[in-house]
Amino acid sequence: MKATIAVIGTLAAALVPFAALAQQDGAQAGGQGAPQQDKQRFEEVKQRTEQRIQDRIADLQSRLTCVQNAQDPDALRACFPQRGAGSRGGGYRSGPKPQ
Repeated sequence: MKATIAVIGTLAAALVPFAALAQQDGAQAGGQGAPQQDKQRFEEVKQRTEQRIQDRIADLQSRLTCVQNAQDPDALRACFPQRGAGSRGGGYRSGPKPQ
């Protein structure tokens, strides 16, 4: 469930470059840029965005597999190595609950 939410969030975040591209195009003289340049820029943005989404999906798949295979709290924590002690993200935490 959390992986699905993360994928949806990633997809939503991927739309930001398209919004910026549309805003930039509208700011040009009357919104009329050179059609070939606009198409080329669109294709570049589209390609970068698609690659970021694919990278994020691969990362989420890897983490999901790790979580599914975890047999103890330490193994589960190892699925998220970048999280520091003060992180507010989800996941398994042992010890007393913060108040």
